[in-house]
Amino acid sequence: MSTSSLPPVSSEALAAHRFFVSRLLDWYGAKKRDLPWRRTRDPYAILVSEMMLQQTQVATVIPFFERWMRRFPTLASLAEAPLDDVLKHWQGLGYYARARNLQNAARRIVERHDGVFPTMFTDVLALPGIGRYTAGAVCSIAFDSDVPIVDANVVRVLCRYFGIRGDPKTPGVQRRLWELAEELVPAGRASAFNQGMMELGALVCDAKPTCGVCPVRPECRAYRNGTVDTLPEFAPRPAFTKQTDVSAIIGHPSGDGRLLLVRRPVGGLWAGLYEFPRVTAIPEESLTDAAVRAGREVVGMATSPAEVVASVRHGVTTRKITLYAVACRPQAGAEPTAVGCDSWVWVTLEEIERYALASPQVRLASQLTGAVQQPSLFG
Repeated sequence: MSTSSLPPVSSEALAAHRFFVSRLLDWYGAKKRDLPWRRTRDPYAILVSEMMLQQTQVATVIPFFERWMRRFPTLASLAEAPLDDVLKHWQGLGYYARARNLQNAARRIVERHDGVFPTMFTDVLALPGIGRYTAGAVCSIAFDSDVPIVDANVVRVLCRYFGIRGDPKTPGVQRRLWELAEELVPAGRASAFNQGMMELGALVCDAKPTCGVCPVRPECRAYRNGTVDTLPEFAPRPAFTKQTDVSAIIGHPSGDGRLLLVRRPVGGLWAGLYEFPRVTAIPEESLTDAAVRAGREVVGMATSPAEVVASVRHGVTTRKITLYAVACRPQAGAEPTAVGCDSWVWVTLEEIERYALASPQVRLASQLTGAVQQPSLFG
């Protein structure tokens, strides 16, 4: 939506808008954090930071960003890299689709834009895995394009300052938030303004806001009306469900200490990552039976389970998962086949560090040293 298509803004609202913009820009200039992606206008580096910051805290992202930029300093270096290398450098951030989307976007720019990052909002929005927020963030921060952004931080700021009721995830409220964000962007100052809104939401107007130091408090409707703690009005989150997963830790028939790793198929959760053959246990299924099924369904191997040797707990969206590792011995003559996986490989625990694993599997592997040293479990 262009600004010209928006309804007229009342004089009272216009004054509140001007106050917000002026105070926010002054505050951001004085209080902004020194973050590595703020020391550059390189749109590729900014895109990397925005993709990493989705669902992830700033303090967590900083070392990952710095390591990533050392390994993939340009669009071309990322476009040409093996997927395994890309996923390995993303390991620990989670939501691995972001890494695949980032590489796909780099390849699209190399193929269709001669390796030059596009400056037009519509061209950036057309890149794989790039939505309206990310395209707006890159274009405004890197190029000072007068385009709005709305992320979780901005939602809190706008809902409270303007007293917006209703669930921000519903289409009507989303539309109003984007309209407001567009009305507010000051011509030629989009980079500082958009980052200022995100910074205010992250440092002051967070889940437990510190209104006493807020630069826009005098005109904030939620503060004046005593509704700061009730806005935004997100719908209740769905209840968590519990899930039990079991990984079969299959030792090499030779007893040399190598274990079987498999690469997950492309598509779905943890696509392209490595793991120990894993299934979700069905009701009334024992852990050892699930481990036998994992061997059969993932690598086509008949195995004999020994015992549970490790376990970790983790969460995925609305699921709380307990992941167990069960030591298994391959039956005579059994050989792995890529039945429910893309590929497989025998590795030692020391060699596992070369492969990109999801965080739960990394934690599982770290517990296995003692078990692997017991020949009776795998021999």
